[in-house]
Amino acid sequence: MEPPKEPLLDIFLDDPSLAAQLRKSVELLANNAPDPAMGEILKQVLHGEKSLRDVVAATDFSEMFRPYAESAVTDAAHMTDDEKETMAKQGRLQIDAEYEAQVQATSSRPASVPEDSDVYFRNRGSIMESGW
Repeated sequence: MEPPKEPLLDIFLDDPSLAAQLRKSVELLANNAPDPAMGEILKQVLHGEKSLRDVVAATDFSEMFRPYAESAVTDAAHMTDDEKETMAKQGRLQIDAEYEAQVQATSSRPASVPEDSDVYFRNRGSIMESGW
């Protein structure tokens, strides 16, 4: 069965790119969880059987997540500044690519669909320009 593609958190309804990043992160955690119980819970979230908010509220999620956080901190402590910058650059490129894909998807929608006002205001330009 194909997992649902809607955002895992409703705060991302208007930002499909961030919603995709969260989904990818949860997929990565689910597939590589050191705790099998955590992996199963996250897979249920991905399949729409549980809400991410409910899981965080109803479980000792912070304790389940602790090994990931400790590992990330340890890994980062052993990285050089150049490695950190390279990793940050890769992350920015991935996020930019997600946003570009979203722009392409929305720019190819039929003309009968009204333009989202957020897109209008994001692309409006400076308030100091004469077009205002």
